[in-house]
Amino acid sequence: MDVVELLKPGALFRARGRDYRLERKEGELVFARTVDSEEEAIFYLPLEGSTLKLTTLGYPPESPGDPALHDLLLRALALSALHADAPFLALQRSRVVPANYQLVPLLMALRQPRVRLLIADDVGLGKTIEAGLITKELLVRGKARRVLVLAPAHLLAQWQEALRRFFHLDFVVLSGSSLKRLARTLPPGANPWSMHDLVIASLDYAKQDGVRPQVLFQDWDLVLVDEAHMAARPPSEKGSQMERFRLVRELAKRVPHLLLTTATPHNGYRESFYSLLEHLDLAGLGLFKNGNLDREAAKKHVVQRRRRDVEDWFRREGKRSPFPEREAKEVAVEPSRTEVELFEAVRRYQAEVFDPDPAKVPQLGRWLALHLMRRATSSAKALEISLMRRKTALETLLAGPSQPTQEEAAALFDTAPERLLPEEAEVSLELSLADQARVQAEKAYLEVLLQHLKRSRRDSKLEALLELLKDPLRLGQGRVLVFTRYKDTLAYLLERLSQALPQPVFGVHGEMSEREREEVLLAFAQKKQAVLVATDVFSEGLNLQHYAARLVHYDLPWNPNRLEQRNGRIDRFGQPEPKVHIRTLYYQRSFDVAVFRLLLQKAERIRQEMGVVPAFFGDEGYLRRSLEALWAQDWRGERLGQTGLFQAEAEETQMAQRVVQEGFYGHSEFSLPDVERRLQEALDRMGGSQSLERFVLDGLRYLGWQVQGEGPYTAQQGVGEAIPGLERTFGPFSFDPEAPLGVEVLDLAHPVVEHLVAHLRYRAYRDLDGARTTFLSAAAATPPVAFYHYRARFLGPQGEALEHQFRKALRLLDGQELLPEEAQDLWGKRQKAAPLLTTDQMRALARTALLAPLEEMGQKGALQALEKLRQEREALRRDLLRAYGTLPEAFQELEKLELLGQELLAVTVLVPKRGAA
Repeated sequence: MDVVELLKPGALFRARGRDYRLERKEGELVFARTVDSEEEAIFYLPLEGSTLKLTTLGYPPESPGDPALHDLLLRALALSALHADAPFLALQRSRVVPANYQLVPLLMALRQPRVRLLIADDVGLGKTIEAGLITKELLVRGKARRVLVLAPAHLLAQWQEALRRFFHLDFVVLSGSSLKRLARTLPPGANPWSMHDLVIASLDYAKQDGVRPQVLFQDWDLVLVDEAHMAARPPSEKGSQMERFRLVRELAKRVPHLLLTTATPHNGYRESFYSLLEHLDLAGLGLFKNGNLDREAAKKHVVQRRRRDVEDWFRREGKRSPFPEREAKEVAVEPSRTEVELFEAVRRYQAEVFDPDPAKVPQLGRWLALHLMRRATSSAKALEISLMRRKTALETLLAGPSQPTQEEAAALFDTAPERLLPEEAEVSLELSLADQARVQAEKAYLEVLLQHLKRSRRDSKLEALLELLKDPLRLGQGRVLVFTRYKDTLAYLLERLSQALPQPVFGVHGEMSEREREEVLLAFAQKKQAVLVATDVFSEGLNLQHYAARLVHYDLPWNPNRLEQRNGRIDRFGQPEPKVHIRTLYYQRSFDVAVFRLLLQKAERIRQEMGVVPAFFGDEGYLRRSLEALWAQDWRGERLGQTGLFQAEAEETQMAQRVVQEGFYGHSEFSLPDVERRLQEALDRMGGSQSLERFVLDGLRYLGWQVQGEGPYTAQQGVGEAIPGLERTFGPFSFDPEAPLGVEVLDLAHPVVEHLVAHLRYRAYRDLDGARTTFLSAAAATPPVAFYHYRARFLGPQGEALEHQFRKALRLLDGQELLPEEAQDLWGKRQKAAPLLTTDQMRALARTALLAPLEEMGQKGALQALEKLRQEREALRRDLLRAYGTLPEAFQELEKLELLGQELLAVTVLVPKRGAA
């Protein structure tokens, strides 16, 4: 029979004077890697097929090699096979070692010929990891080639970094500026969206009239929409959200695979929630029958879990919760007399300036007054800047009739024109209608407010913050994240805190470039004690649990969802500290009290009762109505809790109940203990989660490279040995998946690790070194024992090549095989130093070791590994059947594995060290 017909994935063959391992065949092409260095090679069968010869790895030589290189070889082999027998191909090609609950969306996706999935897990559970695993799996399996990720503009860089860092996927961000640069290099009429297969873009940019047709013209295989609630059907047929809805609806009709991710899919209105499911249903899933949702059908396409669901999951499996305990306390700040007078003066702003003029839009005074109160309770500095801006605008009107520019109108609310709410835009235009008398009156009142600011010498809230930061008993020791809404308050805090605190103080805000923010975050992470003041640019998208476990809300966000988003930056899965400390500052005898008691506490009660803060609490319309209702009440007095404002809570509680009842919370029936145990065993085999770091550092230093730092590191070749594929200098790099932005994170699939593994294997396998055989000292009193390191190769049901490594141990004096427990114990006691034996003595022992029944012993171990792997996959198959009743195509014959053979990789002989009796 033709040798080519005998070649299966994993088979060894010789060609071009070297030994290769077959990876896959595609038509007349054979893709392979060299055995000794993992270099890639392609063979064209019509020309080279007759030259391919089946071969074996051969037995290790009798001549002993360098123990240090032998040790690195064994570690390199273990690392390269870490996920080699996992049922998920994405795990073999990414740095993720997920919790088993994070694999559920991947399994749900694999059971669908066309993936249509809504991932609606709560904040902090890892939706990015879950979506990334699915994306990687589809790409690796060849079910997708062109992928489009649509996300809010401020999250584009985070998505690009996460997909590159965790999954080694190089996505290109396309925006107005980048497309202009690209267009200059393209011929006339060319579509720049066709130039890249992996694209990330802003949803709001993609929906624009001139861009939308170009996006829709592309043949995308997978579209991933983040913050997908922004693309739900809105009540109105006009506006930005309707344009988003139409774009995603059109894409949903055209693409085979669609992923929607959001922590808030249900805003309290059934029609809006159902519109997201309708996006999925455009693939003919049959989720709706006669206009009604078929929940059993939809259940297979929605994964939605609250934090309490995941905690219950871990509790049922007898594991500790992966989430920290949250210690959240409110700090009520008693304002000084002058601060109380200032708040009262701001409260009277509407009545003194606008209420006497009923012909004007009543919103004008109310919205400006609310805005000024928000600024006043943030900081006196923020209020002062707003008052000066408002005063300048009025003086411009008094100087002569003019229409305010869009920038001037937006400046009234201390924001950018594109971020103005419709109500704020309407209020801003009212400036041009103001008469001279009203403008003079308002200008005079602004002078009164500025005088109040001049009289205020004490900042009670800043004093409260300093007490927290200076007293470790109140907040604990470590890095602290301080949130504020406004850049002006941030600048004020940076100045005052830097003067008052011994630890460094950093700041980040939305006007900084991505690189500037990365540098600040890196500097913050390198300090044991530090303060980072951030605006809400950091309240979404960034995972900061490895940077801090202490958080202070310096000013009270008047949006319950914003408050929870801030908390979710540190109170999330993977927080290394057992407890996070959260403090919320608010002024007594101010509008803060009303917002806190009647809005935020209400949302917190519902969160504690139902495990979720419903999305409608963050809806601008809901907030506007709630804040206007509070503003109209006597929020200064003791009758605050008796104003009747709690009457609306019953209706809101019902809406929250509807959010939970109509959602798809749970999936708690799905457990993957075998998969998780398998991953943990693989990690344990290679020495735990820190072994990759030790391997890379030891390998570089063995080859003579200079490694500096203590994480992050830098590496320089210097006079060391060149490593093909690596630059002479690289870094900073780390092994922590949550390392600061700007630090390269190395993992199993990273090119640096792959190049190092390949070169060390080449060094150990070549005749000059011959490090497949070596001798080590044993710390125990035992006769010489030979450890045989094997690799078994299997063929999976989808034609994929699988591997599993195992060890066998024999006493050389009597040829008896050690029990697994005895062998493991002795292997753990080995010492890397070579024993004091002559070369002839070592060769004699090596010859004895190689006379053992190597083939029989390897066959026995391979069959044991095959049976164990079959049992684990059968358990996984039962889990799938129990959860869904049907199996994904990729898992229908999961346990049907074929043993292709086994190879003896290396031999280690342990000899008692001198003096051991």
